[in-house]
Amino acid sequence: MMKRFAVEASGEAAVAIGADVNAPILTNPTIKIFSGVSENAADNTERIRLLPPQASDFTGREPEISMAEQLIQCAAEQNSPLTITVSGKPGVGKTALAVYLAYRHESLYVGGDLYADLHGVDVKPTPPEDVMARFMAALGVSEEDIPTDPEARLDAYRRTIADRPLILILDNAADERQVRPLLPPGSRALVLITSRNHLAGLEVTHRLNLQTFQLETSLSFLEKVTNRGAFHSDRPEAELVADFCGNLPLALRIAGNRLASSGNMRLHDLVKELRDEQSRLEALQVGDLAVRAAFNLSYRRLGKAAMKAFRRLSLVPSDDFGTGLCAALCGSDEKQASKALRKLAEANLLEPAAVYGRYRFHDLLKVYSRELLDREPNKQVRDSCDRMLTWLNHSAMVAYFTLSGNYIRVELPKQSHAAIESTEDAVPWIEAELQNAVASASLALDLGCTEEAASLCMAVAGCCEVAGRWAEWDNAIELGSRAAKALNSPEIATILLASKANLARNRREFRDAADIAEIVYKRALESGNSHRIAESANLLGSTKMDLGLHAEAVPLLKKSLSLFRALNLRHQIGQVLYNLGTAHRASGRLELAIDYFQQDLLICEETEDWSGVAETLNSIALATVELGRLEEAEGYQRRSLDIFQKIGNPHKESMIRNDLGITLMAQDRNDESLALHLEDVDICQRAGNPSGEAVAHANAAEVLRRLGRFDEAVERSSRAISMLECIGDEQRLAHSLASQIPLLFDGGNVEAALSAADKARTVLEKYGEAKRIAGLHQVLAREYAKIGDHEQSISFAKVSLVLYGEDAPPPFKALSYALAFRASSALGDNEMAQEYRKLLLALADEDSSLGSTFEEISDVDLT
Repeated sequence: MMKRFAVEASGEAAVAIGADVNAPILTNPTIKIFSGVSENAADNTERIRLLPPQASDFTGREPEISMAEQLIQCAAEQNSPLTITVSGKPGVGKTALAVYLAYRHESLYVGGDLYADLHGVDVKPTPPEDVMARFMAALGVSEEDIPTDPEARLDAYRRTIADRPLILILDNAADERQVRPLLPPGSRALVLITSRNHLAGLEVTHRLNLQTFQLETSLSFLEKVTNRGAFHSDRPEAELVADFCGNLPLALRIAGNRLASSGNMRLHDLVKELRDEQSRLEALQVGDLAVRAAFNLSYRRLGKAAMKAFRRLSLVPSDDFGTGLCAALCGSDEKQASKALRKLAEANLLEPAAVYGRYRFHDLLKVYSRELLDREPNKQVRDSCDRMLTWLNHSAMVAYFTLSGNYIRVELPKQSHAAIESTEDAVPWIEAELQNAVASASLALDLGCTEEAASLCMAVAGCCEVAGRWAEWDNAIELGSRAAKALNSPEIATILLASKANLARNRREFRDAADIAEIVYKRALESGNSHRIAESANLLGSTKMDLGLHAEAVPLLKKSLSLFRALNLRHQIGQVLYNLGTAHRASGRLELAIDYFQQDLLICEETEDWSGVAETLNSIALATVELGRLEEAEGYQRRSLDIFQKIGNPHKESMIRNDLGITLMAQDRNDESLALHLEDVDICQRAGNPSGEAVAHANAAEVLRRLGRFDEAVERSSRAISMLECIGDEQRLAHSLASQIPLLFDGGNVEAALSAADKARTVLEKYGEAKRIAGLHQVLAREYAKIGDHEQSISFAKVSLVLYGEDAPPPFKALSYALAFRASSALGDNEMAQEYRKLLLALADEDSSLGSTFEEISDVDLT
């Protein structure tokens, strides 16, 4: 008779605290496994089983199961070994998946199932040689034949399991060194390894990294655990439970067990307990199961530096963070911070964010981290918070100065801010940290750090303006204004008020912007400070231009220019030159406008104000388009678009795409133009800019009309007008109505076209846009010419010339002259026709590029 050997499988082997599950938490009694020949049988063929029981309410994991099954089937068919590691944060259900896969594929591995909890999160993980002894005994090796020498035991173990068709579950592994000796040689075993660490150094393995459940899976799991059926009437509260549990299987298991074991507990009662973040982890424990205990096992295995980082990172107010913030919070350098973050990610106490090198907490792990932080001395926590605020503030200042061309006048210690030396550094920093910066300003106010909050908000507002981040800009202004009020600082309040006016201008809320600018200018005059007066005069002048009040705008701008020149502030001089160029372009003095723009462009390039460079390039392009120099304009706009794409300002990128599309359409490159306008629609939708989206639809409609796609053009034009009416953007509505006129004429709806023209004219007159009114009349003249109504055509052509005046650019004059010539010829008024003929020939002598304009009258003999 062969001697029998007892082998113990620890009762905690499948408990979530030691080996996470997303199915029933198993607390098995000690299992005695006997190998060898039974006393009553000559041949014992009973399958060796060391697995914990299979969960009856296993839920979800379909993608992971599908992937694993493909690998297992392929390995079985090819008679090859297979190792799969299942990793993930504490409580995510690694053990449950491994056990599920083992039971599901028993028939492919007839040699039996071996299971061992390696106690990887314990203070002393199980030595691999102890596991070897257990497995060999289970496979029939006598105690006397199991060597005590570690090397000899390894040899004996490998001989014992080599080429056996076994399933091995190595649960809760500490690291690669613990697992490697246990991997069977040969070609017939399936090894399933679970670990809270990624075991990235382990060779020849396929990896499943488990994430928390999706909402529907969480609800399905809760229903199974509670045995309550679907949460139809209570679904909103069931969703809250899942949310407060962070969709973590262990937390959901505990919540479900509490509901199932408490006869009178309702979902509402559980939601009430879980809602309070400070007591949430207390609510997530039942019997010997506790989320906090599961987390603590992973936390206590960290080194001191990683522990400190884990605690301090709970101060980060937004969703994710990188090495810079971590270094600031811990008072370390970025190299040390990077190492700590990697350690935390390897232990699955942090998870990767969307951007490589950045990380985030699971919700419950952040709650646990805050609990640990609360045990630290208040001074240490406050010092960490101060370092974070300083780092964000100084970094935002450097990012803004780098992008705007304003030079820093105060030397900042290098370690106090991110390494930002160029646009390529500043743009990713703003993209990554702006949310943290705004949220930290709110945190600073809550902590009573009002000066720090005010300074941070001003720096953030500057970044937001350059990057086109309107929502964050609004928040920064509101928080900064609260800080200014608490500090009783009119100066800070005025600076933020000016920023608010600029935000309103960006949103095309021109009247609000002008009202705010009036207040800022009044305060500046009262202060007597030349610099503040110059800035506020420039701001007020800009808002006057937005409202079409050019006669009021220009004196303010010239006053600002004079003061800035006296102060020798190059960057500000450039801004005012740009605004003067805009004012002269609006009034039709295009060559003078271009001269102002070119002066500004030189200053922007000199001060490395790349946002200013891009803006000015496009303004030069718009003026050159009106002068008929289309290829030159396209070059300027493509340079501008490239810069704004690098800066990452979606609103400015949208603007340039729109303008470039119009330039291409003027060159009859309609397919290219349409592509740009459709891309513009997508950009505006993502950026939350409905006014810009409407303009893109309107311009796309015009291109579609030219391409003969009439129905599509009508649909987009109608959508644009409807959106602008809803928004209340009068100026853009007027422009869209004007662009709809040719479409309405093409459809034979002349009355509707005239109605649209009247509505557009009313708005344009309100804003003093005489040049655009002249353009509106020219459009009507051209459309009447197409339908053969020459009396109306010549009437509108004449009015267009009068309205524009002597400053009308040659292309505009040429088209109106051509329309008038054609109409007068058709009406038999030869004397008038000869007058317009002379004017046309004179223009052609001055500018040979106007030849394309004469296509409008190609059926008329000019000779």
